[in-house]
Amino acid sequence: MAQIVDDSTHLVYGPTSTRYILMEDMKHSDTLYHVMDTSIHNMENFETHRKSTVDYQDLGNNGTALKPKYYSIPTTIGRTTGFYAYDPYVKSAEEFKYYDSKSPFINLEVDFGGKGRPQVDFSFSRNINPQWNVGFDVNHVSSEKQIGTSSLRENQVKTTGIDVYTFYRSINRKYQMMFHVYRIDQTILETGGIETTTEEKDYYQYLDANIYLTNAQSFDKRTRLFLYHQYSLKPFFELYNSIERSNVVNKYTDTPLTDDSFDYYDQILIRTDSTLDASSMKQTKIEAGIKGRIAQRIFYSAYVKRRDLDYRYRFLELDHVGENYLGGDIKIHITPTNTLGGQAEVMDAGNYYFRGFFNNKYLKASYTSSLSAPSFLSESYFGNHYEWYNSFNSTFANSIKGSLYYALPFLSLEPEVDLSTVDEYIYFGYDKTPKQESNPILINKYSVKANLTFIKHMHLDNRLVWNNVSGQGANAMRIPDWNYFGKLYYKDIVFNDFMEFELGFDLRWQSAYYAKAYDPITQQFHLQDDFELPSYFTSDLFFVMKANNLTLFFNWEYLNQGRDKGYFATPYYPGQRRAIDLGIRWMFFD
Repeated sequence: MAQIVDDSTHLVYGPTSTRYILMEDMKHSDTLYHVMDTSIHNMENFETHRKSTVDYQDLGNNGTALKPKYYSIPTTIGRTTGFYAYDPYVKSAEEFKYYDSKSPFINLEVDFGGKGRPQVDFSFSRNINPQWNVGFDVNHVSSEKQIGTSSLRENQVKTTGIDVYTFYRSINRKYQMMFHVYRIDQTILETGGIETTTEEKDYYQYLDANIYLTNAQSFDKRTRLFLYHQYSLKPFFELYNSIERSNVVNKYTDTPLTDDSFDYYDQILIRTDSTLDASSMKQTKIEAGIKGRIAQRIFYSAYVKRRDLDYRYRFLELDHVGENYLGGDIKIHITPTNTLGGQAEVMDAGNYYFRGFFNNKYLKASYTSSLSAPSFLSESYFGNHYEWYNSFNSTFANSIKGSLYYALPFLSLEPEVDLSTVDEYIYFGYDKTPKQESNPILINKYSVKANLTFIKHMHLDNRLVWNNVSGQGANAMRIPDWNYFGKLYYKDIVFNDFMEFELGFDLRWQSAYYAKAYDPITQQFHLQDDFELPSYFTSDLFFVMKANNLTLFFNWEYLNQGRDKGYFATPYYPGQRRAIDLGIRWMFFD
């Protein structure tokens, strides 16, 4: 393709000439493309559980199991596998970026996490012609063990995700198509956590700590083929269709079983020499509907959807489920700054999801209600260490959420309230098997963001969260009362606007609570009252700089760690110890 040049023959390809669109944008008839995000803010937080907008409970290492700290209403109301611990590392169909790149585009990010935690993200995209774009992405996470190693460098996590995609638009833009193939393989060497003693200093031996499991591994492997396409008869009447075929395989192995393994497992049901548990779910999902925009003020959609699920355990018969859905949504732009909308979906089995919202530049308010089916895992399981068969009710949940936003030249404030009730909550109990809480759970979450700018270039970003759980079923939900996230930094652009940089501290504090423990056999977090996570405070020193399309960062994680000290991310799993991280992001636009 011919290069784009200005009057001075300077190359003008860059972040504004390379644009992308998401499937959800297209589905909602929003054809405004996103420009590339070249911000350096939070670049140093490269790990999934640190850079996500969701607050996660982790196992102290990048790539290990994750659980959201705060309850959120599920958006999938039908059957699921029940294996969620590695979902955050999987790129969803909604997260795929489909480019209009004008010129060949490459995005390379390499993060050299200290203590053996490297991560690589590579993306390539180019237009074949003005209507057709192709590209691929590669993501790799490799983390060495942080506790209980038997050798100098022993890998704990190996995760590789690869995808290929294409985006096509007809010349008149009436027909548009998005397609991708995606595969991710996650292999995790499980430790079972450290063997704790009465001496607190023994909690933080890290590499020299005694652990429960030495041969156990978890596997999470997923493949997906996804197609979305639409045809526009008129702006107010468009036809669309999406087809998804996916496969999820979860495995847990421990070969051979050792004396420590026998101490760790509560029971052995099938084999005494090894554990080889596995499950898989194949899904075919087809959705077809109509949508459109009326006078650029009203968007509407209506659809029918079919899901066919084939779920199998290694030691149980195939379970087939077919689900039928009706749904739609609407969004009304009352004025340029006031938007009213809603989304609804209902199943033939009676489960449903509903969300209504109102937004303007000062206020966001929403009401959400759902009735969601129990997972396959919660209802039946047979492996080497557990066996259960349940008939649970669907979980009913409601949430009222609201936030205000107000900005001054030196201060922005955003308080938020989220009030939720949950009935028939499904969880894993003290015996590590699924239970259903028949009593209601009330969750009141209050948070505030307060970002302050002073002395022109100094910034202090704050987010404080207070959570209260009550009701007769409150014991089933374990959430810390307090969480604080802060960022104190100096930001400026120097050398004749050539280099932008940030220098400062990332701050985190969490109050003590009896967090749920982790069971690697079923990849579930379960109730326990034996280990209280102590309150902890961490501070990271970071420096990030950008010159043209090159960004570099330095991060000294857990700078304030004391001798024979530390914190726990999950019972029996110490959080990441002090480490120095380095990273680079380089974008090429021609």
